[in-house]
Amino acid sequence: MLHGDGTNRWYDKSFNLIIAKDGTAAVHFEHAWGDGVAVLRFFNEVFKDSTQAPAITPQSQPASTDSSAAVQKLSFKLNDALKTGIIAAKEKFDATMKTLTIDCIQFQRGGKEFLKKQKLSPDSVAQLAFQMAFLRQYGQTVATYESCSTAAFKHGRTETIRPASIFTKRCSEAFVREPSKHSAGELKQMMAECSRYHGQLTKEAAMGQGFDRHLFALRYLTAAKGIALPELYLDPAYGQINHNILSTSTLTSPAVNIGGFAPVVPDGFGVGYAVHDNWIGCNVSSYTSRNSREFLQCVQKALEDMFDAMEGKSIKT
Repeated sequence: MLHGDGTNRWYDKSFNLIIAKDGTAAVHFEHAWGDGVAVLRFFNEVFKDSTQAPAITPQSQPASTDSSAAVQKLSFKLNDALKTGIIAAKEKFDATMKTLTIDCIQFQRGGKEFLKKQKLSPDSVAQLAFQMAFLRQYGQTVATYESCSTAAFKHGRTETIRPASIFTKRCSEAFVREPSKHSAGELKQMMAECSRYHGQLTKEAAMGQGFDRHLFALRYLTAAKGIALPELYLDPAYGQINHNILSTSTLTSPAVNIGGFAPVVPDGFGVGYAVHDNWIGCNVSSYTSRNSREFLQCVQKALEDMFDAMEGKSIKT
């Protein structure tokens, strides 16, 4: 659904409605014009209408149209330059797609219901799992991006939540590097700190109080007015925080089975996830420099560890 063989995906269009032979359907959309919230609204409307008032049922009679007369084949006259261009584009597409891997897990021990009983933000637990997983796999904390809708505002698009914090770093290191040094109670307390801070960041982002869009707008205006870039934008830290190795996004709906996207940088992960009532789903993509299967095994381990801590059990090393 993400790329197919490239021959019937129209990447210049707002979205593609893809329907497979077996009736499986997907919306594939280009991200510049709009965000998941808008597409999900469309998704939900189509799902509701097509399930509650389907235009065609198994009992429907076939239309009396003679398709051989109604449908006309178009023959494209291509010159050699166009043919060469198409072949080159197809080869480049195939080569790129060969380097992309997509994999997913379903964590069945619990979801929203259990986490809310533990007084933890379900989203913060999922994000903490990604921090722990990356630390376990690569031994470091990296720039992490989580999209947050600002649709409460007219023309609002998104703001960034920055899920990697001093709190998640401290908590991840405790779980991954020295779990035996901490009691289950201490680990739970660290998780609660992460949850509180993540909740604060989420509220700020949703109310347009993040820093990413603000700095981006100033940078854009600087370039548009031909002013020299302020020093801040030349700082290596600014470059690093905008090279989002962990790009994450979540949306849930009864109309959606699974969602996902490619990484936003060559050495990154694209992490689509959803915390459902009683399970957590995670769909990860990567190119050749990262191992998405191994990352998912580390996400699974992180979730197991956190659930063990919440249930008062010791962490298995």
